[in-house]
Amino acid sequence: MSPGEVREFAPAKVNLTLRVGRARADGYHPLDSLVVFADWGDEIRVDDSPAFLLTMSGEPSRRLSGGHDNLVMKAAVALQRAAGLDRAARIHLHKAIPVEAGLGGGSADAAATLRALNRFWKLDWPLDRLAELGLGLGADVPACLYSRPLRMRGIGEWIEMVEIGPGLPAVIVNPGVAVPTGPVFVAFDSRDPGPLAHGPWYQGDLAGWLAGEANDLEAVAIGREGAIGDTLEWLHARPGAWLARMTGSGASCFALFDTLDEAESAAGAYPGFAQAVTLGAPEMPA
Repeated sequence: MSPGEVREFAPAKVNLTLRVGRARADGYHPLDSLVVFADWGDEIRVDDSPAFLLTMSGEPSRRLSGGHDNLVMKAAVALQRAAGLDRAARIHLHKAIPVEAGLGGGSADAAATLRALNRFWKLDWPLDRLAELGLGLGADVPACLYSRPLRMRGIGEWIEMVEIGPGLPAVIVNPGVAVPTGPVFVAFDSRDPGPLAHGPWYQGDLAGWLAGEANDLEAVAIGREGAIGDTLEWLHARPGAWLARMTGSGASCFALFDTLDEAESAAGAYPGFAQAVTLGAPEMPA
């Protein structure tokens, strides 16, 4: 690590719940979701460079473009222009989160880039201001900027911090199939969904409340990729699992446990990608 290098953690995002309504006139879908973040994810490092340069490491990065269409590069250029700077940076992305997995990896990387460059360039912008800029990069970017338990509504622009108590031991698994977000929403729309229905909001009994909620995209994602349904059945059968659900638009799924030992046991038994985590508010770099 060079003396001037800045590092930012980009934690994986998990939608504990996800309500989705009929598409608005502009094509965007209104959402209502309880979002938490894992103590596992990607990392962004930035350092001096006369021009923007993006390098990447980690197996999932093999599926990503290193050009200006990468969300990391889009975030960097957006902040440079918004701040009116003529500075650039060398950016390194270490990728651990699978691509097109419903874990908000690209959004987490974009958010971490904004936070890192905000520190590196000494802009001192508050997170609220970065979130306004981030919404133009993707609906999940504002939530990923905060990386704290929160309720996300609208198309991602309405953020409300919430308290969910101690971290939740969990396992995140990916069945090895990529599920692009666009086709999942097309399939969702083909079922002619109604307007967004806001149910009773979480009031303290997290387990009881979660049991009455769902991920509205889960059924259509399973319809496209049966492996998601098989994965959920496997998770439901794990000793100690009290909730199993798909996150985001898939294909990744998660299960919640009472203890981290139970989550680690499930991760060790899964015949594919699995990561034991604690969900909640991961430690962020100072």
